[in-house]
Amino acid sequence: MLDLTNLWAGPLIKLTGNDLTVTGPGTLDGQGSWLTGRRVRNITRPVFFRLSRVANSKLSGFTIQNMPFRTFSILSSNYTTISELTIDSRAGNGSAKNTDGFDLSRNNHVTISNNRVYNQDDCLAMQSSSNTIFSNNYCSGSHGISIGSLGGPEQNVNTTVSGLLVKDNTIVNSTNGIRIKTIIGLKGLVTNVTYTNNRLVNVKNAIVMHSDYNKTKGGYSGIPSSLVNITNIKIDGLFGTATNLYDIVANPAVVSNWEFKNVAVNATNVGKCNGGPSNVQC
Repeated sequence: MLDLTNLWAGPLIKLTGNDLTVTGPGTLDGQGSWLTGRRVRNITRPVFFRLSRVANSKLSGFTIQNMPFRTFSILSSNYTTISELTIDSRAGNGSAKNTDGFDLSRNNHVTISNNRVYNQDDCLAMQSSSNTIFSNNYCSGSHGISIGSLGGPEQNVNTTVSGLLVKDNTIVNSTNGIRIKTIIGLKGLVTNVTYTNNRLVNVKNAIVMHSDYNKTKGGYSGIPSSLVNITNIKIDGLFGTATNLYDIVANPAVVSNWEFKNVAVNATNVGKCNGGPSNVQC
């Protein structure tokens, strides 16, 4: 019998180099439909598209569909732009897992703009990187625009998100709007993050900040013991509709200088707001 727990991790496509241009039109099909109906959490699946040590490059104008796992893994890349793509895993609704749109680690000056993402996990997931722009994207069916899960044995380039601008995005029919998620007992830094004029439509949790993620068990522990510092966080303009305005379970010892203003979300409930800086009134 084929061992589905020990298959190829990919990537299906890998780019490395400088001054690269990849443009559409055209469609790349990951044929992830073979996963339909299976319990896929413990099955090794290939990352679709990896950018590793790419610099001064542009990707634009094509479609990726039916990805079997994460779509873009962007590693150690600089001054690169990804724009006007369509990422579509709607065929996997109800069964697809871990179909992140963009996962970023150890990059500098990456811009992701004017893309349409239909998936079942994070639209953006920042593990680390600096000077990132995520703007004018449409995210549907996802877990939202996320930092994390983040944390490691020490604070270094692998566990730091610094200088992130999330601007003018639309998040539709999603579990979360904007989220920061850090791992219990581990260290790191999230700093100088600005969310400006983002729109929510039918989102469960508008603003999510959790210092209690248990990576081993894959969920929130309820005990905010992460040592990742979360500082200089600004929300200026967040509007639309949500069930809960807040889902905040933070470690007060490691958070500081948050500013929430021009938040005009029509929410059914205020939700949870625990452990944030004293200047933030939920």
